Amino acid sequence: MNLTHIKTLREETGLGILEVKEALNQAQDDLDRARDILMSKTTKKETNQRVASKGLTSVEVSQNEAILFEVNAETDFVAKHPDFMKLMSELGKVFIHSKAITVKDALKLTLDNHTVEDEINRISNLVKEHVYLRRFHRIKKQENQHFETYKHQGGKLSVLLIYKESGSAARDLALQITSHAPKYLSFASLDQESYNFEEMMLKKDHPNFSTDEIKENIKNMCLLDQPFIKNPDQKVSEILNGLIIIDFYRFELGQGIENKLNCRLDIPCDGSKITVTPIF
Repeated sequence: MNLTHIKTLREETGLGILEVKEALNQAQDDLDRARDILMSKTTKKETNQRVASKGLTSVEVSQNEAILFEVNAETDFVAKHPDFMKLMSELGKVFIHSKAITVKDALKLTLDNHTVEDEINRISNLVKEHVYLRRFHRIKKQENQHFETYKHQGGKLSVLLIYKESGSAARDLALQITSHAPKYLSFASLDQESYNFEEMMLKKDHPNFSTDEIKENIKNMCLLDQPFIKNPDQKVSEILNGLIIIDFYRFELGQGIENKLNCRLDIPCDGSKITVTPIF
């Protein structure tokens, strides 16, 4: 039996020497066949898994399309693991040049002659933690529109801004979205249903808030009504210089599940769906 093959497979899969030797025996020492055998054994069990709320998010752009996605692991250490970081980079390239629009689609794509799901499972075995593609979102823009992206702390948070006309303020807006986490575009365009929901949530935590206090807090959830990050004496609406915001998206790592050990990975504890908020 080729000792180099044993060493290679152990490094690639993180599996024990006995499992690797057994696979090589079955494959008659054929490295590729043995790799496939081991891949088929790395399917994750869906029970008794610890919640994975760490990891990284990412945003990728190509021509008129952009994607945001999040891959979770159990600890911050994994996010710094070279194999995990390499996986994130490779996934970004595969995803942006595909037609995938859902997590299910993305997991079926091919990466290094295996499915994305198999590659994620391989990394999971390698780092000895549950690793999971949690969110995937594809966005398309018009030819006369532009993208601005920003990744904070290497992917702890990813932002995508879609705009048209002058782009001089685009970078500042991406930073604003990163820092102030707006949920809506403007207070003036906020629909009554959204207002009622935010009012209900605020009253739940602050039952003594006055009507004016509720209104002011909801305004602070609206991008154009927020104090500008570089000059709080200005509103964001005052620094646009002709730029027209079409939409924005903000993926924050572990959004809805962080420190909530009884939550499913795709549903926060309050039962609502985790998703980006479209802005029209």
